[in-house]
Amino acid sequence: MPDVSVVIPTTGRPSLAEAVATARAQQGVSVHLVVVCDLAEVPTGVTDLRDQIDEIVCTGGGRRGSYARNLGVRHAAPGSHIAFLDDDDAWLPHKLAAQLPVLERLAGEGWLPVVSSRTLQRKAGSSPLPTAVPTTLIADGALPEDYLFRRRHLGVGRQSLPTSTLLTTADLARQCPWDETLPRHQDWDWLVRAARIPRAKIVQIEEATAIYTVGSPGSISASADWRTSWDWAQRWEGVWAPETFSDFIAAQTLRYAVQARDGEGVREMVRAIRRNRPPSARNAVLAALGLVPRSALERVAMRGSRTTGGGDPLQADGTR
Repeated sequence: MPDVSVVIPTTGRPSLAEAVATARAQQGVSVHLVVVCDLAEVPTGVTDLRDQIDEIVCTGGGRRGSYARNLGVRHAAPGSHIAFLDDDDAWLPHKLAAQLPVLERLAGEGWLPVVSSRTLQRKAGSSPLPTAVPTTLIADGALPEDYLFRRRHLGVGRQSLPTSTLLTTADLARQCPWDETLPRHQDWDWLVRAARIPRAKIVQIEEATAIYTVGSPGSISASADWRTSWDWAQRWEGVWAPETFSDFIAAQTLRYAVQARDGEGVREMVRAIRRNRPPSARNAVLAALGLVPRSALERVAMRGSRTTGGGDPLQADGTR
């Protein structure tokens, strides 16, 4: 039986070939590879990879990543664990071999584990930066929203739990399906809800196991859509700690509203912050960066990353 079923949603991007190849090349672990096309039919680019893929299924088109991942989980091999990989990311050869012993040890202790890792980040079309990120890993017992949003670090090393690092058990994957209504923040939402299932445990190993791509063509993370982020955040007001909620609003929705020069949005986000707590200094700085055109920030960040290993303070939004 395969150790791990790998679920890759795709809309047929050319980068899928690399994702498939790196999943197939995992060392010391048997995989069952499921590619889910969010299209009406299988595109030629996927058909060309058929000899490397165990199952190819289609959503019918336009159902988005969460639906595709849920469909992929339903096609997982019996008895296997579940790993997620986005079609513009890639895995390092030891990815699953490094995570699987941690997952199985925790599962043997009665946990429903999710195992993440560090990554190497790259801009689309560029080589990865040399430094593994994030700088700080999630602490034992920490809630994912507190880790991800509170006092966020500036720069490429900020807190993250990218989808393409996630390995979990079939039990947890089925108890916690991805929310198919969300156009944005699908991975954050899944982690926040998964952590609230009894005996769930989210851990992050120190080594980098995946290459995470920022700025892929068609990525929704590049848009200043404060309303969609706000719709999602309102689900969690009163559930998250007030400090965490305000830090999310400042760094995410307020920043987007400022970037869009939307006065109504700015006023609504300020009111939301006042209902909770003042944001941390770090997150207030991120909100203010909405005044700077994103293209200018990216030019500065890329010059800095080549000389110092730094990066765009707006990267790794977790908004796929």
